[in-house]
Parts: sequence; structure tokens; C-alpha cells
Amino acid sequence: MGKRIWTAAGLALAAAMLPGGGPLSAQGETAKNPLREAYFGDLHLHTGMSFDAALASGIQLGPEASYRYAMGEEVEILGRKVRRRAPLDFLSVTDHAEYLGMVMLARDPGGPLADTAWPGEIAKGLGRDSRAGQIMGGGFYGNPEMIPELWRYDLRRSVWSRVVAAAERYNRPGRFTSFVGFEWSHTPGNAHYHRVAIFKGPRYPQLPYSALDSRDVTDLWRYAEAHRKEGIDSLMIPHNSNLSDGFAFNWVDSAGRPLTREFAELAGRNEPLAEITQVKGTSETHPDLSPTDEFAGFELMNHYYYAQPSRLYRPVQGSYVRQALQRGLMLRQKLGVNPWRFGFVGASDFHLAVSGTEEFNYSGALGADDLDQPEALLHPESVQSGGVLNGPLQQISASGITGVWAEANTREDLFAAMRRRETFATSGVRMKLRMFGGWDYRAGLTGRADWLRTAYDRGVPMGGQLAQERGKARAPRFLFDAVKDPDSGNLDRIQLVKLWLEDGEPREKIFEVRWAGERALDAEGRLAPIGNTVDPRTATYSNTIGAVRLTGEWSDPEFDPAVPAIYYARVLEIPTPRWTTYLAARNGLPLAKDVPAAIQERGWTSPIYYLPKGWE
Repeated sequence: MGKRIWTAAGLALAAAMLPGGGPLSAQGETAKNPLREAYFGDLHLHTGMSFDAALASGIQLGPEASYRYAMGEEVEILGRKVRRRAPLDFLSVTDHAEYLGMVMLARDPGGPLADTAWPGEIAKGLGRDSRAGQIMGGGFYGNPEMIPELWRYDLRRSVWSRVVAAAERYNRPGRFTSFVGFEWSHTPGNAHYHRVAIFKGPRYPQLPYSALDSRDVTDLWRYAEAHRKEGIDSLMIPHNSNLSDGFAFNWVDSAGRPLTREFAELAGRNEPLAEITQVKGTSETHPDLSPTDEFAGFELMNHYYYAQPSRLYRPVQGSYVRQALQRGLMLRQKLGVNPWRFGFVGASDFHLAVSGTEEFNYSGALGADDLDQPEALLHPESVQSGGVLNGPLQQISASGITGVWAEANTREDLFAAMRRRETFATSGVRMKLRMFGGWDYRAGLTGRADWLRTAYDRGVPMGGQLAQERGKARAPRFLFDAVKDPDSGNLDRIQLVKLWLEDGEPREKIFEVRWAGERALDAEGRLAPIGNTVDPRTATYSNTIGAVRLTGEWSDPEFDPAVPAIYYARVLEIPTPRWTTYLAARNGLPLAKDVPAAIQERGWTSPIYYLPKGWE
């Protein structure tokens, strides 16, 4: 691993030498709210430092532009100016560690690769006669053929220093937080078995860890553990499990070995969070796994990176987070440790240097193929599109972002909240979600002005754990609160998703617990749709239905104190136009045929875990 580390002070000079560089942020005192505030950000974003974003998407912007965009500044991408309506509170740029920054260096006529063959190879793009294109085609994330001239230690250190220095330059405690990160991108057979790493700061390893170093995820965790002993803390986040072909939450590891207690312990210590939504689809669940969940089919993607028609659809077993939570309980029974006790985050994974997740203000996500050809995007049956996805780009999502409940907008506070799993995910909107569980909450508590303080004092927030109450069999009481995004649709409903084991087999049930309007549950506990005000022709809607805020309390009527259970809240908006509908209206084009004109944006709280005696 080496003992040399990056420090904020040691990188001050490097930051000053970057384009537009300046001094590091002042580390002044920041006011803290003991009842915590919701902060929104993106923990998974790629720039032109990523091999694929630079080569396949044509992106030449670095992390500096990403931070400026997140903070609300206008940025120009491929000749198009973009700006978020609502700035983010935090951001981590997580470029692929595999050949990090090498395309950018090869494009620099005065750079360290100028005298090699690589400027010419990069200029060929994805052509068949291009070595760079061959690397992409072979899955550069874990290509066993090491390219020595792109793996020089001095170049890797130089590029990593820019990544760290950019984050340090834009960190503004109390106003905006920048995290140093990277992505480890093992892609066996084009299946996603990826992780992003987020560092607490302000000290960092000398290099990121890549799938070219090892394609065994336990080696990635050991890298993190070794640096943690040196005072360099980090956490890892598995993502895009929906495209993992079952690798993400399999009964065996990436090498095909049965999972062990050591694996579970390493995973549990290093991966407190899982990404539940992003541009390449939703990873909560799938209709094949949750046939009674009427909202299980939201923004799914099945075709990514498969050129063979016979392999159009991806395996669902082991690929979705809801099933991972259930399998975690099963592994706890077998191994004594739960490797998949996750909190939830959302992220963009955009390969465009910006995370424009607002449907009405969608920036594009993958570069050259995105918004410049609206006819190809909306009607791929008439104009062939391919590029990065090898499939219809209209299916990508303008998603998602992470919400964190923290005392202040600082690295220390946000990182601590992520560690304790007090996070929530949304499909790109800025709705605020909270959930608590406890034994001593009196009925009607959420109607009191001081309910939040009592919720913390007498229970646990989302991400927490409830142990069995001694000598009592009553159910815990759950409190929840959701507030709409001021720039999006009103709220439709709050659901509680319950997961448990019955005779060793996984079970799930969805309870409607709070909703807008005068609707009532039917005999089977189902709630009628709230309605739809979307006009697809004009990409408009009306907030004449739904609620600005939904708050309530609930106890499980089927609670069994002897059975471990997991509960999380899912909050749905009223229908609003999808980004493809906005694109069609702006360009006077017919609506896309294979995606909905309207969607119900949503958010997910991190789960609360109930553990009976013997499971603590």
C-alpha cells in the first residue's frame, strides 16, 4: 500500500496550479443543527477523466467543471450550456480508476503521452482498428491486458493529485461539500460488479484502487481497511446491481467461491450503503421478484451492453437491492454476520461531467449521443442509435440523487451520517424524507411541535436497528414525514415495505400508510391511483391533486416479535412529465413509443432493522 499519503496542506500548491486555481477552503466553525438538516448531492459522477466518458462520450471537462455545475454555475458541454435550477449541497466525482485520466493526457499536444502512439489511437475513437476502441470493446474495467504506457506510476500519481486537489479547492464547509472518490469497475462478461469509493478526507491514499490491480472485491475492501488503519477513512457503495447479471448479491463471490464469514465481515464494515437508482435504471426490485408490487416496474433497464439479441434481458435473481436485504437476513442465519445491511443512496452515474437530474432540465447523461439528436433519441426505430448503450437511449433515466440528514454541511457530518445510514434516495427530485422507529412513541406524536426531538430521543432514525423489547410482544411504532420538492409534483402516497423470513424463505409485503385525497383502501389493502394531470402534448401538469406534505405513524398489524424484519418507506409523487416528453414538446416531435409519457418520481428511506433476541 505504501505509507505516503495526500494531505490537504500538501496539495495546496497543486490546487493553485489548476486552471482557475485558488487557495483551499477555510476550515471555519460551522453552525450545527442537532435535529439535522436534509442535504442533497450526487455520490457517483464521471468526467473526461474516465476512459469511457472521454473516448465514447467525447467529454473533455474535468472535475473542476463538475463542482462548479453542482454549485449552481453554468457549464458548457459539447457546445451546449447547462445549469441546474436547484444547486446541490455536496458532490463526489468518482471517475473510473482504470486508466484514470489517460485519454485526457493523450489529447494534450504538450502532454507526457505526446510522443507515444496513443494520441493517434485516441483520435480513432471507437474504430475497430483503434487500440483504444479494442480496450473499450474488451471491457477496459478489468481487461487482463495491462497497457504499460497507460499505467505509468508517475502519470497515475499526477492525475490522482488533480482529482484530490480539485475536491479540496471547491470544498466550502457549511455551504458546499466535495468528497474525493473513484470507481472500481470490475465488469465480468459485461456484468456490472462495480463500487464507488468515497473518502472522508482530508487525507488520501497515494493512488486509487482499480480492477487492473485486482478483480476480487475483497482486495478492494482490504485496500480500504489498510488505509483506515493509517487514518484514511472511506466507504464503498455497490451500484447498478440491476445490470450485474446476479453477481451483485449472489450466494458466491466474484471468483465463484461460497460466501464466508470473512467476506460478510469485510462487506459489512466497508459497504454501509447501496445505490438504488441511477441513469441506467432502478435497482430496488423487479416485477419478476415482486409480482404483487404494482410499482415494481419503475424505470427499469434490461439491455445494457448486450449486442446479442438472444441475451437482451438480464438475470434478475441477485441483482436487486430489496432481494439483497432479504438474502442478508438469510446469510446472517448461516454465517452469523449480515453482509448486506444497507442504507439507500441515489446517484446519477452520468458520464457528462454534470448531474442534471431534473426531468424538465435534463442535461443528457452520456455525451455525444444524448440530446443533440432528439429524433434518434425518441424514435430509435426510425433512426439507428447505439454508442455507449447498444440500445435505445430513450430508456435511460434522469436519476438520481442522495439525501443525507446531518447536523451541518461538512465532510465530517455528512460522512458520519452516511456511516450510520441516515440517508435516503430519490429518482432525481429533492423531496425530503424521514423515518423513525421506536418502542416508546405515543400515538399522535407527529402532531406535536417537538416530535422530532422525541423521535431521536426515544427511538432510532432510518438506517438504525431496533432490538427486541424485553418481556413485551408489542410492535414498534414507525414515524414518517415527506415534503415535496418545490420544483416538482405534489405527493401521492407513502408506503411501508416490509421484508422478513418465514420458515427460512424470504417474504415481502407493502402497506399503504398515508396518502393524499379522499381515497380509501379496498378490501385487499390497495389504494386507487391519485389521477393524472399531465398533458403530454405540452409537457405540462398541474399540482391540483396530491399533498405538499405527508406525515404519519404506523405499527405493523402482523408483527411477530420472534421474526427479524426490515422496514423502509417509499414515497411517490403524482404523475409528472418524463424527460422524453419535455424533449418531444420542445422539438415538436411525436412522443416516444416505448417509454411512458408521465412517471411518478419517488424516494426511498434507508431501512430500519428489527432484530429479535439472539440476532443483535
